[in-house]
Amino acid sequence: MGTRSLASGKLQVQLAGTVKNTLTDGSVASVQISANESINLDSGVSAGEANRGWQSKSRSLTAAASVTVDLFDFVGEDIGAGDGLDGVGQNMSPTLEVAAILIVNENANNAAGELEIEPNAVNGWTQIGSHTTGAGALRGQGWLLKVQSHEDGFPVVDASSHLIDLTAVGATVTYSIYVLARHDTDESSSSSSSSSSSSSSQSSSSSSSVSSSSNSSSSSVSSSSSSSP
Repeated sequence: MGTRSLASGKLQVQLAGTVKNTLTDGSVASVQISANESINLDSGVSAGEANRGWQSKSRSLTAAASVTVDLFDFVGEDIGAGDGLDGVGQNMSPTLEVAAILIVNENANNAAGELEIEPNAVNGWTQIGSHTTGAGALRGQGWLLKVQSHEDGFPVVDASSHLIDLTAVGATVTYSIYVLARHDTDESSSSSSSSSSSSSSQSSSSSSSVSSSSNSSSSSVSSSSSSSP
C-alpha cells in the first residue's frame, strides 16, 4: 500500500515581446507585450489540486498515421512502466478530471508535418476541441494548452467522452503530451490505492516542461510533481 500524491505542482505561462516603430527622424517608439500567469497545484481532487500525472515525450507519427489516446485509463499507452500506468507504475485509471493538458508538435519551425488533434468519432473527449488542417492543426513548435484548475476541471467520462485522436498530416510528426489530472472520488488531499486497483492507494510522480523563445518573444509552460512515501 502507498499514498499517491502530487508535490510542487505548477503551471506557468510567460509571453513577452516588444513592438517597435522607427519614426522618420530615426527615433523609436515601442510598447511592451507582457503576460506572466501561474497556478500552483496542491495534492488532491478539489480546486487548485491534482493527483494524477502522465507524460509521453518525443512520440512519432508517420504521415497519415493516427493514434488514439484514452484519457480515462490510458489503455494502450506504455511509457515504460506498463500499459495504462504512470511513470512509477501506478494505474492512471480512473482519471475523471483534467486540470491541464499540453500537446506540442516538436518538429522544427517551418518543417513539414502538421499534427491534427480532435475528439474521436466515437466517445470523443470533446473538451479538447477540433484542431484540423486549415482549422488549428499544430505545425512545427505549435502548442495546444488547456488549463482548468477549477474544482470541476475538464470532465473525462468513460465510455462517452474520453478519447483523443492525433493524426500526422503531410510528413512525420514528433510530438509530446503532458497531463495533470484528478481521480476525483473524494475531497481528501490524497487517495489510497494499490497498483492493481483503481480505488487503491498509490505513489506517483510526473514532470513535464517545454519552452520556446525567440529574439522578440518567448513563452514557457512547466509542470512538475514528485511522490512522497
